[in-house]
Amino acid sequence: MAGSLEATEERRLQLVGDVAHELRTPLSTLDGYLEGLEDGVVSPTPETWRLLRGETSRLTRLVNDLQELWRAEARQLPLKIEPVDTASIARRVISQVAPAAAARQITLAANVPEEPVLVYADRDRVAQIMTNYLTNALRYGPVGSTVALDVHQGSPVVISVRDQGPGLTADQRLQVFERFYRIDPSRSRALGGSGIGLAIVRALAEAMNGRAWAESGGRGMGSSFSVALPSKPGGQV
Repeated sequence: MAGSLEATEERRLQLVGDVAHELRTPLSTLDGYLEGLEDGVVSPTPETWRLLRGETSRLTRLVNDLQELWRAEARQLPLKIEPVDTASIARRVISQVAPAAAARQITLAANVPEEPVLVYADRDRVAQIMTNYLTNALRYGPVGSTVALDVHQGSPVVISVRDQGPGLTADQRLQVFERFYRIDPSRSRALGGSGIGLAIVRALAEAMNGRAWAESGGRGMGSSFSVALPSKPGGQV
């Protein structure tokens, strides 16, 4: 018990430090520009207001992600566990992210069975996991590459998103689902990532008795992000 309490306290302190670090940059930007506006050094141009609005949106996104992560890890998210067809969800999510893929000239490939592939999970959260994986793949995949979404029938059912991006080292594969972990911090922030999305995926998967993980052949070899979900009522992965 003492060891468990010590580990919990360490995680709490780490989270506080991570949150403070993430909030510091947008708050410093806002403070600097507002002081400049007040002193007349910065002009209130449309570009200035867009920048300030972007920073407040970033803060809002971070706070919302933190709230959802906390609720997911504390098992306080309302989940409607029922038979869910992952194949139909995959086709819908693919169509939703298609415009973003086209904007980056990335080809989307869907390897999805025509027949239903059932899991016992929450429909909206399964879609959220797929969307998160695809969004990350599109964010980091090179222009002109391919991103594939695979749905594998079995027990459990495995859903994977494969990309041709920068790949992961062995250490990165172990850490990529941790809160605020970024492979390239400066690039991730520039692209709008909060560093919490994959932590939410892992928490959601575990809340639905599933498991999330990443695979990669190494740097420059692309990555595969997967989730396994139970195909039977009350099943465990």
